[in-house]
Amino acid sequence: MSRWRKYTVMGFVVCLMHLSLADVALSADSVTPNPGLTRQRVDQFGVGAKVKVELTSGKKMKGSIQSIEDAGFLLAPSEAGSSTQVPYGEVAQLNLAKNTYKASGQPDSVGAKRVVAELAVGKHIMAKTAAGKEYHGNIQAIDADHFTMLPDYTTAPVQVAYSDVLQLGPNMSKGTKILIIVGVGIAVVVILAVALAKPSISIPPLG
Repeated sequence: MSRWRKYTVMGFVVCLMHLSLADVALSADSVTPNPGLTRQRVDQFGVGAKVKVELTSGKKMKGSIQSIEDAGFLLAPSEAGSSTQVPYGEVAQLNLAKNTYKASGQPDSVGAKRVVAELAVGKHIMAKTAAGKEYHGNIQAIDADHFTMLPDYTTAPVQVAYSDVLQLGPNMSKGTKILIIVGVGIAVVVILAVALAKPSISIPPLG
């Protein structure tokens, strides 16, 4: 393998390692129990929210929040079965079943608010409103009836009422898009290099 091919492969491996280490760091942060934060998220999601729960023991559950109490919350299973009392101190990770929202007919302010709470302050998102506007930017603040976001390439934040949201979800940041484009480009170069490096098959002359 020539020197430039080695460098290309090494670059591709470095990009993959960078993305993998980032994922590991996020996973490590997500499994640290925080009863106060868990209680806050449960309150933000509210009764009826469909969630995914991972306990400190490693057990995973899915269901709907049936009731909210001081020491924990009651989780009704997605399928037939009895509800489970989940103490806040035993929750390693708590997320909505879906981190996207799309209105079916009239906007659902409760559903939109839950997704904003799931995404949290700082998250880069895409939001479409009933007025026909589409925003791409970072969440700056979350309030009772609206959230504030800073659209890309602007210095003026905007307030979006939950009752005006038609569609909402995470949006890739510019840095993530660049990493993906670079990774795809390197992968294409590696594939071409391997293809060109294959020895050609020669057919000996007859006779």
